[in-house]
Amino acid sequence: MMRACAAGLTVLASCPGAWAQEASGGIAANPLYLLVQALVSLAVVIGVIYLAWFALRRLSQRQAGMTEDGPMHVIQTRHLGGDRWLYLVRVGKRTLVIGGGPEGVRPVADLGEEEHE
Repeated sequence: MMRACAAGLTVLASCPGAWAQEASGGIAANPLYLLVQALVSLAVVIGVIYLAWFALRRLSQRQAGMTEDGPMHVIQTRHLGGDRWLYLVRVGKRTLVIGGGPEGVRPVADLGEEEHE
């Protein structure tokens, strides 16, 4: 995927020079042509930014172990105000209540192996 992005950026880097050469004469001086050219360029830049964002998001989720096939799942989250949060987390068959705040993350309660909804 990175090679495809690098190849796409190489092609994009060579395009503005070609467009600048066309703008110096004939049909390229048409305002409608310049508007379409600017919109296409904008769409390409937005597309590259979106692809980079998507790739970085997927990469960071994998590194953080946030894939859906793991044994840990966050069932529910509650904001308690300020920087304090409660998380209901299922790890395997166990259900835990975890508190998070400026002082760190710590277990609040172990609800055992019952099914909690």
